[in-house]
Amino acid sequence: METVGVWDWFWLIFLFAIPIVNIIAFIVIACGSGNRNVVNLCRAYLIWALIGLGLFLIVGVLTGL
Repeated sequence: METVGVWDWFWLIFLFAIPIVNIIAFIVIACGSGNRNVVNLCRAYLIWALIGLGLFLIVGVLTGL
């Protein structure tokens, strides 16, 4: 397995800091077959995003009652 270099991480973090683009990048990279470490990182970010969205919806419904 190929390691991910510092500059690769640098540009990935930069890409993930751009709103809207980061969501698209997470989905594209998570579904891809690139470096396993980067794919797993994007999958983990997507899981956290889904958990956050679920909590947001639950709190929104409860406070709307």
